Amino acid sequence: GSTFWDDADAAAELEASIWESGSYVQPKAQGFHQYKEVTKEWETKRLKFEKELSSFDYWDNLGERLQSVAKECGYQAHPFANEELTESYRKYRTFTHGDPKQANLFFRKKTSSDSKDDDDDEPELEVGVIDFQWSGFGLAATDVAHFLMAAIHADRLVDGGEEAYLRYYYDELQRYLVEFGACRTEDDAVRHLSYDTFMEQYDTAFLDKCRLVIAYTWARFTEPVEKDDEVGCARTMNKTSYNKSIPNVVWLASRCDEILKSRGV
Repeated sequence: GSTFWDDADAAAELEASIWESGSYVQPKAQGFHQYKEVTKEWETKRLKFEKELSSFDYWDNLGERLQSVAKECGYQAHPFANEELTESYRKYRTFTHGDPKQANLFFRKKTSSDSKDDDDDEPELEVGVIDFQWSGFGLAATDVAHFLMAAIHADRLVDGGEEAYLRYYYDELQRYLVEFGACRTEDDAVRHLSYDTFMEQYDTAFLDKCRLVIAYTWARFTEPVEKDDEVGCARTMNKTSYNKSIPNVVWLASRCDEILKSRGV
């Protein structure tokens, strides 16, 4: 772990203050019954998007295929909710927000007082985070999957956008693992968490999130709102992208199908 854990009192306080397994998405929080409802809920909820999805070859079987791996993905995306997996995943354990949707993130540009008159100076971007109700230990890739699926418009994720975000995150993570003492060198950081392992965990978390979306949250999709609709976006600020954006629905379902196929499902 990082140098934070060198302070025994701080480490003990953190362990006692947050969920042993964080995340709003995890089956332990949502109910294990969702594993068995994906097929049925796909059959009904897909009809909201029949115009956009019915031409895809996964129209008839995506729910059934996802349900066949939903339980396994739920365990693997949230291993610290399962005593049998906790030890084998311990090296990847980190603090996670648990619900990193866009409504829980605030951004503002700040220009330092020393450079207000410097037109060439790039303003610093400050980020504020709220709502730590579901914060706890988990996998970084699970939080990242939640964020990309819930908070980013589809036009930023297609044509290599998703991969670019994931590569940037991974590279920054490797740098900070060294800076904060979790690993001695960049090579050690790669050995600790390879990009292939990170992506495997991400894909698993993506499928697990799809379980929640199909079995539950698409019930909240009541009106399509797109990013150029300022009034609509303000009205639905607390809604995740997959609960209001048709392009995001298409992207999510298509990526779910792609990941399942890559795993022979």
